[in-house]
Amino acid sequence: MRIGIVIGSIREGRIGESVGQWVAERARSHEDGADVEWSVLDLKEFNLPLLTNENWADEEDGPAEVHRWRDAVAACDGFVFVSPEYNRNIPGAFKNAYDLLNKPWIDKSLAIVAYGGLGGVRANEAWRVTAAAYNMHVVGSSVNLVRRVDFAGGELALDEHHDRSLDRVLKRLIGLTRKLTA
Repeated sequence: MRIGIVIGSIREGRIGESVGQWVAERARSHEDGADVEWSVLDLKEFNLPLLTNENWADEEDGPAEVHRWRDAVAACDGFVFVSPEYNRNIPGAFKNAYDLLNKPWIDKSLAIVAYGGLGGVRANEAWRVTAAAYNMHVVGSSVNLVRRVDFAGGELALDEHHDRSLDRVLKRLIGLTRKLTA
């Protein structure tokens, strides 16, 4: 079973990379995930074009970056979206990456780790509505990190409470993914 950890920010100076690394470290040592392969999918590394052709993912002559993204997503049975909140919503680059594909998202599990001024709660809720279009099964609880509290001086400053919260979300994601892939 493979679960992708999608880092959804591509901005320079982003903090999403450190959040994604924290999620990956916790996931790889999670007691319920001994049989899980965790794969970090960093949007910044895919260099995806803006969606101008909704069939690119299915066309073999489409952009190689889109095919590489499609194949990476399709190889996963479930996901953790590490999502910032930009302007009270999902980041444009992350939404574009999501919209470039359709079939690889259908009926897969999803957990959300969001961050921002109010803990990324609006991005979290926007992802829940967006994921419904492809019948993604979203874990009920999530991790929400508040920028002014959980990022001291711009650096990730988490404690045991955050680790326990993420562990609970990962436990639910692993269980849900197992049920959906059985």
